[in-house]
Amino acid sequence: MGRHPVMVRQVCPLIPFDFDQCPAVLAMAEFVWKENAPLELSFSLSPKLNTSSIDCLALNTGKTHTSAQRLDNLWSHTCFEAFLARPGAKGYWEMNVSPNGDWNLYQFSDYRMGGMADPLAKAPVVNFSMDRVGCLCTIQIPLKPWWQHTEIPEIALTMVLEDQSGCLSYWALNHPRDKPDFHDRRGFLCW
Repeated sequence: MGRHPVMVRQVCPLIPFDFDQCPAVLAMAEFVWKENAPLELSFSLSPKLNTSSIDCLALNTGKTHTSAQRLDNLWSHTCFEAFLARPGAKGYWEMNVSPNGDWNLYQFSDYRMGGMADPLAKAPVVNFSMDRVGCLCTIQIPLKPWWQHTEIPEIALTMVLEDQSGCLSYWALNHPRDKPDFHDRRGFLCW
């Protein structure tokens, strides 16, 4: 039996499902998985052209409450997401994080089955920064106690972007279906 890695780092471009319906931005996602440590994610957005900006996006960065909350339906606005699955298992988890720090973690028993908030999940540490050249959202997700496995998960990094007019665009590592579907395991990175 071979050894499993103790650390993996991957940087990937995210592509929109529909190039004609997306804002003029470039999106990158990165994850760092270390055995027995929080999962580290970062999502960066920058203008596609030097003459454009990310001001077209609705980023909901203002806090309307004193601290981040565990909420449902974060994907109906700008939301950074990660999907994790144990290799060979049908079940998986979906993490949603808003730029303002609101979050949730859902557990699925199979493709789109279940979708219940995982009671063992702890709030991630979320930092969002923006400057004249773009924005960066970093997320540290505590994996214990809900992720009890030593092997690296299959993982998908995705996001929903809302523009100022309320239009949503869907971004992922790839889009294996003829409609956006972040739950499709063919879109996950496998090791």
